[in-house]
Amino acid sequence: MKSNHFESILGILTLLVALVFLIRFLNTNSNSSNDNFYQLNAKFLEVGGLIVGNDVKMSGVKIGVVNDVNLDEDYMANVGFQVTESIQIPRDSLVSIKSDGILGNKYLSITPNSRESKDFANKDQNLENVEDFESIEDQVSKIIFLATQ
Repeated sequence: MKSNHFESILGILTLLVALVFLIRFLNTNSNSSNDNFYQLNAKFLEVGGLIVGNDVKMSGVKIGVVNDVNLDEDYMANVGFQVTESIQIPRDSLVSIKSDGILGNKYLSITPNSRESKDFANKDQNLENVEDFESIEDQVSKIIFLATQ
């Protein structure tokens, strides 16, 4: 059997490139930054496919990550999320679940109601002002209902 050094070098180079991409992928999708986080919670009737690892955004900027989604004793979806410690969230902020486009990932959106508020959420606090996820089917049915009236 004839050995070809060029094919061996090309194979090793391909494996190294794949390894570099794997390491970048793992580093990008991990939450191992030097930022400190604090935990907040919100309860929803429907989360629409929000999963652990989805982003938490304020004004389109990622400020945290969802780290827990479970059902509580009242069959409400309890969503736990971490927010960067340098970002202070007003207690009356609206917490909603949004989607990046029609088929995009879900994310938790936080919209401050009052920018002058000095009443900020503390660690492990429940944010009460929530807006449940509305699927495309729900939105279309509302439009059809309004159009038929």
